[in-house]
Amino acid sequence: LSEIMDEHLYDDFIEDIKTVSKDVEGVIAIEKCFVRKAGLFFHIDLHLIVKGDISVTKGHAIAHNLKNELQEKFPEISDVLIHVEPN
Repeated sequence: LSEIMDEHLYDDFIEDIKTVSKDVEGVIAIEKCFVRKAGLFFHIDLHLIVKGDISVTKGHAIAHNLKNELQEKFPEISDVLIHVEPN
């Protein structure tokens, strides 16, 4: 029932996501990260911190690179929603 009630159950997974994220070029930090399970897969919502003086295009590219890296490292992730935040 915990998964159905959307309880916060994935602290270790969140730490793994943050660790992998640090290796993606342009990522300064992950501010918030929420993990939800749907069936056998996970949906991730996170706030990505990037330099505040880069272009929107560059921030968008960093977000896509992060999403691709997370889905490659964790095949159980079906989707990643990323909100880009300036530092």
